Amino acid sequence: MKKHVVLIKSNNPEKFNYCKFGNYKDKQGRSVNLVDINDQMTDGYEMSHALVSLDINQKQDKRVYTFLKDHPLISNFTLEDIRANEEKNAEGALKSAEAITKATKLSDNAMKDLALLMGMESDLDDTMLKAKIIQFSNQSPEKFLSLINDMDQEYRVFLKKAANKKVLINVNGVWKHGSLNIGLSDDQAIVWLKENADLYAMLRRQVRTGQVAQPVQTEEKVLVTQETAPEPQTMSTSTINALENDAKQKGWFTKKNK
Repeated sequence: MKKHVVLIKSNNPEKFNYCKFGNYKDKQGRSVNLVDINDQMTDGYEMSHALVSLDINQKQDKRVYTFLKDHPLISNFTLEDIRANEEKNAEGALKSAEAITKATKLSDNAMKDLALLMGMESDLDDTMLKAKIIQFSNQSPEKFLSLINDMDQEYRVFLKKAANKKVLINVNGVWKHGSLNIGLSDDQAIVWLKENADLYAMLRRQVRTGQVAQPVQTEEKVLVTQETAPEPQTMSTSTINALENDAKQKGWFTKKNK
């Protein structure tokens, strides 16, 4: 079985001589007693060196470690889990390698967008920018990978660009479009952009071209009904002559003597 080494180190090794860790009660008031290799109760653990190495894969060493890790006197010592540190370092190395690999494959535009999120200088040439991003990916792989793998990276980049172009403003953490509050945080502003896809597309065009997009206004069409005036009726010539003769007989067109 592979060793799992834990070191117990005095915080003041130059002055360390001896320490007796007696049996004690834990925070819940339960008695904590050290049992020896023969399963016999002891009166505690004696430490005569400033550095002690335990292999907690071994039964008795595991007992000592369990006894000491919550002991009231352990505050004067440092417990260093060598295997845990090795595993952590190995995990960090793997993440660093993954981050560097992804960094080297970024396109120029992707690097510029990432630089915005990382707060890097925007006037760097492509070669210098790539070098800085690769350096960052090596030094802070977890942060780099979180930026690269962020599902909302597109929106976060847009917020940065929109703020730089004054298309959106951020006042004390509040995002605004004109007088309209669109979010009390980046995440809330992103939700608003997702829910207003048409306006988001217009704002993106404004950031890209610098031209203010005019929203399309729909005009209400009012249907006006007009009454159709009746067309004048026409009379035949014979009808008109008959009416004139009838008027003459009745004296409608005869001058009266004064």
